[in-house]
Amino acid sequence: MTTPLPLLTGTELLVTLFAFVTLLGDAWFLFVGLSVLYWLGPRIDDTVRPAAATVIALATLALAVVLALKSYTAVPRPAALPIDPSGLPDALAGFVASEIDSSGFTFPSGHATGATAVYGGLAALLRVGRRQLRYGAAVSVIVLVSVSRVVLGVHYLRDILAGMALGVLLIAVGRRLARDDALFRVDRVFLLAGVTSVVGLVVAADAGHTAAVRHAMIGLGTAAGGTATWRRFGDRLRDAPAVSIPVAAAGLVVAGGFVIGAYAGLFGLAGAAIGATVGMGCILGLPLVERWRKKRS
Repeated sequence: MTTPLPLLTGTELLVTLFAFVTLLGDAWFLFVGLSVLYWLGPRIDDTVRPAAATVIALATLALAVVLALKSYTAVPRPAALPIDPSGLPDALAGFVASEIDSSGFTFPSGHATGATAVYGGLAALLRVGRRQLRYGAAVSVIVLVSVSRVVLGVHYLRDILAGMALGVLLIAVGRRLARDDALFRVDRVFLLAGVTSVVGLVVAADAGHTAAVRHAMIGLGTAAGGTATWRRFGDRLRDAPAVSIPVAAAGLVVAGGFVIGAYAGLFGLAGAAIGATVGMGCILGLPLVERWRKKRS
């Protein structure tokens, strides 16, 4: 006889629903989605790949800025959680618990900053579809992700407002850096992300925040990989063909392995930066692998 699933209360149901919403602002989700868009972009329009590459750089910059600010302000998260996730069905308990994790610092909201930089950046840089629809969809997702952080009890209202404002500022800075005679100078945005990661590393090390130090090293490696790859191969990458599904899947496994290993601490502190460098190099450089494969065949 099977045990019936427990009914969720109104609060539990709301928190569970917004736990799924907040996924849209998780760093791993943003980078995986942007990577796939970057790889498959030429199937949609010739302008998609450089736009996606610029937003990948913007996301790297956003994470670096948030890390530096959080390490500097060191404001604790809200103490009380909206629900006890252990009371949820087993299939949901672990997932919701991970999304309402209250470790780390709160100001500004990384989800609000990242969602604004990524979805707002895509709306601003893509040339696919109607402009009003792009911006309308972006604003809707940004607001939902940002509000979800308050509903989940991991941020205050001031955190998400600051994050959204910061994301808008980063889009303006990134667009100005990347645009150069109708070309996309993505390496400039990655370079700024690297400089910001160094600042975050110094601040985190001075404050003794060991986890933030490792994350700053990962940000530095990600920025270094993006800067070097785009500066060396940018012109060829813009003209490279769309990546096939098998090659994209392989690239996701390889790049993801390096990045996950870096975050898990498998490579040590210096190895985390190297792993992130290789991971970003794999993401940006994969269209060249597809071009080589097509030439061979």
